[in-house]
Amino acid sequence: MLTNKLCHESKAPSSWQVCLQILQEKLGDATFETWFRTTEMSRRDGEIRVHVPNRFFADFIEQHFSDIVRQTLSEASISFNTLTFTPVERDWKVVEPISATLSEAQSRRVPRAVERRGQFHPGYTFESFVVGGNNCMARAASIAVAEAPGRTTFNPLIIYGGTGLGKTHLLQATGRFAQTEGTAEHVIYLTSEEFTNQYIDFVVNKKDSTSFYRKFLDVDMLLIDDIHFFGGKHGTQKEFFRIFNKLLLENKQIVLSSDRPPEKIRDMMHHIINRFIGGLTADIQPPNLETRMAILRQKAEIDGIQLPSEVVEFVANHVTSNVRELEGALIKLIASASFTGRDITLPVAREICGDLVSRRNRHPSVRYIQEKVARAFDVGVNQLSAHTRRRAVALPRNVAMYLCKKWTRQSLRTIGLDFGGRDYSTVVHACKRIEQQRGADRELRAKIGEIEALIAPAE
Repeated sequence: MLTNKLCHESKAPSSWQVCLQILQEKLGDATFETWFRTTEMSRRDGEIRVHVPNRFFADFIEQHFSDIVRQTLSEASISFNTLTFTPVERDWKVVEPISATLSEAQSRRVPRAVERRGQFHPGYTFESFVVGGNNCMARAASIAVAEAPGRTTFNPLIIYGGTGLGKTHLLQATGRFAQTEGTAEHVIYLTSEEFTNQYIDFVVNKKDSTSFYRKFLDVDMLLIDDIHFFGGKHGTQKEFFRIFNKLLLENKQIVLSSDRPPEKIRDMMHHIINRFIGGLTADIQPPNLETRMAILRQKAEIDGIQLPSEVVEFVANHVTSNVRELEGALIKLIASASFTGRDITLPVAREICGDLVSRRNRHPSVRYIQEKVARAFDVGVNQLSAHTRRRAVALPRNVAMYLCKKWTRQSLRTIGLDFGGRDYSTVVHACKRIEQQRGADRELRAKIGEIEALIAPAE
């Protein structure tokens, strides 16, 4: 259902369904499922509006698919004067972006190449990756390139986000799926450290970097984790670009991860950054409460444990920063239950996870502050990370940065990354502006005081 503001417009679901069928035939399953499955259409006074989940979708579809959409509308005999792609702020249903079920795919025999290399963790699969609004874009894009390596517009695909949010999980799931399903025969997964060390080893011991380059000549899919560590390593960057450029020209798939947007990686050669930007960058944000609860339930079930709902909610409410800390809390609960024989109840969870709760009370997370600020200013949490200068968003964003600097232990660089990959200097500027404004604006000062009352550590 569309939001109320669209109810007065005449909708043409049957016409759009015809268009979607045509688009699926033109674009292929992977691209269609990623970008068009959740779209809807409305018409009014000769204007066609295609409603998409967010501004990123709107901009990307406008840039890459507007011509083919116009052509499709004409083929479906839909007349129009103007076509716009409109983001609609609402909760969109997450659609599985692959035709075959993952359980069927993973039940098939794994080729010997995968067994021999052992480069993929058995637990890192698409099926075990819990989807939420914070990561659905990155997961959908990963599945798209896993199904059709080098045959989508997502090349390279770069997934970025903070520590412990699932970047490695997605990279490994992508490589595992591609090689298991035979969409890519020769897949290499490396961390940036492994890539650098192997390159140094070839240079030092063999005095010939060409032999290192040859290692990647027949690669169909290259996955490299944590490319931000290439920053400042100019010899490694040159060799990486040589390999990267060769694979890209041959339409071989490249998937990378980073803790920040590509353009924010320090001391990275400009021509490498330009190539990165030519692909698709998808971010992963910290999971919201519902996603954290789903992660806990799924991981507990994998270990054969049914957690009571109140325990799931307690842990999810108090461990908010990343998935890795959630897993640590769960392991702690399971270990305690195994050693003591006690059932995992809410009192037991409070006792065992007490240090996590007290740590949160002393130092609220960036996400927690963002949620409180967004509620106080009546804006969406994700808008605080959006790249817009509208005052209705810029002011609460500056307030949130100011409070994050004051109440968390995060560095200015980390805070900037949590606000859409902004530079630390942006955080400094925001804090100075709020210091000045709150001194002269009594209403703003009162609102900041109300927010601080909510986030201040408990005594």
